[in-house]
Amino acid sequence: MILGKKTESWREALKFISRCPVCNENYNLEGAKLVEEKDNASLIHLTCGRCQGYFLTMVLNFGHGLSSVGMITDLNYDDAQRIYRSGPLTLDEVLNTHQLIEKNNFNF
Repeated sequence: MILGKKTESWREALKFISRCPVCNENYNLEGAKLVEEKDNASLIHLTCGRCQGYFLTMVLNFGHGLSSVGMITDLNYDDAQRIYRSGPLTLDEVLNTHQLIEKNNFNF
C-alpha cells in the first residue's frame, strides 16, 4: 500500500509507532482507531493492552517522508472523537474559564 492513498493509509504509518510510552509494551496495532484523516494528516488513537494507557498520535505524510507527534492522554476513543468534532474553544469559553478559576481561587 502506498502512503497518501486515503484507504487505510494511516495503518501503514503505524509501523513507526510500536511501543507504549508508559510501560514500553508493544502495541497491538490492530486495535488502533482512526479519529480523523484530512489531506496528509491522520489522527490515531491507541490503547495499550498491558497498562490500558491511551495515546493519540498525529501522523503526517509529506510524500518524501513521515513525521509524527503524539501524546499520552486520558481520553478513550469515544472521548477523543467527541472532543475533536466539538471544534476549537471560543475566546468567551477561555475567558469564562479564567474567571471561574479566579473566582473560586483554585490552587494548581
